[in-house]
Amino acid sequence: MSTKSLALCRTAPYGNALAREGIEAVLAAAAMEQDMDLLFLGDGVFQLLDQQSPADIGQKSLRRNLQALPMFGVEQFFVCEKSLAERNIRLEQIQVAGAETKTVNDTGSLIAAYPIVLSF
Repeated sequence: MSTKSLALCRTAPYGNALAREGIEAVLAAAAMEQDMDLLFLGDGVFQLLDQQSPADIGQKSLRRNLQALPMFGVEQFFVCEKSLAERNIRLEQIQVAGAETKTVNDTGSLIAAYPIVLSF
């Protein structure tokens, strides 16, 4: 029996490697059959936006990594409702094919429900 873990995605997708490394760590854990959930909050909600042009700044898109998550059994993304509102992002703008996106109002309670929490 595996213990369910939560990865906090708190950083914008580009500018440093933390966002990419976080998603890659979740992919690696899921590939090893670890039960993982994701919570996007703060600037991390920008990782979910579809219309990005990372090639303009010499970066690879994070979108492919996000789209690979459902293939590894990570089919549910939690997103902080307050973080979306503060950045004027609508739920329709952050859908990832194959994954269900759920907004969360009380992130503290969600985080407290997991015995293992990783922060990226």
